[in-house]
Amino acid sequence: MKTRDRILHTSRTLFNEEGEADQSAVDIAHALGISPGNLYYHFKGKDAIIHALFDMFEDEMMIILRGSRGAITSIQDSWIYTYIIFEEIYDFRFFYRNLGALLARYPNLASRFGRLLREKRKSIRGWLDDLCAADLVSIAPGMSEMLEEQMLMTATCWLSMDQIEGNKLSSKHLIHKTVYQMMTLLVPYMGEAGFAALKAMDAYYTTAIKETE
Repeated sequence: MKTRDRILHTSRTLFNEEGEADQSAVDIAHALGISPGNLYYHFKGKDAIIHALFDMFEDEMMIILRGSRGAITSIQDSWIYTYIIFEEIYDFRFFYRNLGALLARYPNLASRFGRLLREKRKSIRGWLDDLCAADLVSIAPGMSEMLEEQMLMTATCWLSMDQIEGNKLSSKHLIHKTVYQMMTLLVPYMGEAGFAALKAMDAYYTTAIKETE
């Protein structure tokens, strides 16, 4: 692995596991076993590393969010797609665990987070449209916006909530738990099929959690 890639990989690991605010460029260099000068040759400080990591995250998220259009035609598809999104967010979770404080430290990321948020909203809207087209859900126009907002908040705030609650779940367990929460938001819009769908979701979740143990 090239030194630049090692710096990014190690930085992301440190930020995810120990918190971004508590790490300095010197800490990163020490973890890598290189001199601060060597790190500075590749990145002009911690700010540059943060922005390079956000470049990676944004690129990967855009591919995922834009790749589902018209492809979600079942509840199982929905679960898998949502899991992929949350898994990507978890890989860069330090961005989300204390988002307000992070954007205060790096204010030029705010507009980029806003753009990503709009893309998430568009993806959720497309997902719901796909489910409506497949007659899996029926959502009144006014309620559609409310459901989009609930899902967007879940997709944005789940890691902050987990940190506040101090859960010690494995990554897969936490992601499946959050996907389950997201999926249950659809149940009231499934009509008579909602009860059976909820039982199927519960069974799928239970099986998925057992596989993480």
